Amino acid sequence: MNAKIFTKVIKPKQGFWPSSTTVTDCGLEAEINLWLASKPDVEIKNITQSQSGGSWMPATLVVTVWYQ
Repeated sequence: MNAKIFTKVIKPKQGFWPSSTTVTDCGLEAEINLWLASKPDVEIKNITQSQSGGSWMPATLVVTVWYQ
């Protein structure tokens, strides 16, 4: 079993109230999709996601793809 870890720091919102309701992953989804497209022969076993920070510090997203 192998694991591929994707990490992205999400830019903090400007001010207390966000001016937009659009949530962005700063390209994390595109990065994961590009990696998956380049590995058509892998079998995904599990995907986990975690986040740290976020209130007053930038949030860090971590997505781990477990595959064979």
